Amino acid sequence: MIQSVLYFAFGFLSAVLLALLVAPPIWRRATLLTRKRVEAETPLTLNEIQAQRDGLRAEHAIAERKLELTLENVSEKAARQLAELSEKDRLARNLAGDLAARDATVAELRSALADRDKELEKAAKVIVGHERSLEQRSSELELLHRRMASLAMNADSLQIEAAAQSTRIENLADDLREARQDKRDSDERKRKAETDLKAIQHALEQEVKRSAELEKRANALLRQLSDSEARLSRREKEIERINERLRKVLADGRRQGSSVLEPPRGKEALVQTQETLRLREEMNTLASQVVAMVARLEGPSSAVDELLAKAGSETSPVYDENGEVIVSLADRIRALQVAASDAGKAAEPR
Repeated sequence: MIQSVLYFAFGFLSAVLLALLVAPPIWRRATLLTRKRVEAETPLTLNEIQAQRDGLRAEHAIAERKLELTLENVSEKAARQLAELSEKDRLARNLAGDLAARDATVAELRSALADRDKELEKAAKVIVGHERSLEQRSSELELLHRRMASLAMNADSLQIEAAAQSTRIENLADDLREARQDKRDSDERKRKAETDLKAIQHALEQEVKRSAELEKRANALLRQLSDSEARLSRREKEIERINERLRKVLADGRRQGSSVLEPPRGKEALVQTQETLRLREEMNTLASQVVAMVARLEGPSSAVDELLAKAGSETSPVYDENGEVIVSLADRIRALQVAASDAGKAAEPR
């Protein structure tokens, strides 16, 4: 507390000291400025005094002239105001007459107003009825607004559906164009197919003719095969009888103690051997022709081709007693197929 008081006192004394130090220069400056202002305002010479008087006279003359102008303006205003007052008096008299007329008019208007009040009462009743009808109409309008809102929603949905339908129509139009293009392509393919069909029909007719000829040949070959089989069976029976005779002769020789008889030789044995070989060759030829005919009639899906391929890959060449290669049935069939294909290519129209 004492410290705060001491600080305050020290500050106050410092401020007083500073004021005492600064006050003399400020006082001298203020005195100098005041002296200069007074000297500037107070005339010191005769010319300055005369000029000051002339200035005062000029100012007085200007003020007097301004006063005269103001007086003239006031007189003019007074004249105008008198004219206005006379005009207003005349207007007041006219207004009094108008007021009397208006009083009469007001009386008439009051009577008319009473009539109007009655009419207004009637109109108020009518308005009440109209208000009720308006309330009903407003409720109906609300219903209509709701219906219109629902119709607007339906219209929006219909517009969306219409847009979807238009999109579908465009898609259908594109599909129709594609279908027309496909139809033109299909017509072109149809014409090509008809041309190919005619060529195939022509080739089929030729193939049918060749098949008929081949069938005739097959029937003839089958008849030849049956004849050869009959001849072969007869020949086998003869060989069986010869073998039976040989067995009997050999049995008699054993009983008699003689040596084993040799098989027949000479011209008869040679004829028998040649006849047997010729029959076997005819049988193989007929069999190969029949199998080749069957494979040709069955077409590419025939099982004969698979058997021929398997036989060609599995069998090896066989030689007879003279060292010559024995032609197998598969080789004969393949040779006939090659000859038939070459003949078919040569018979095709160019």
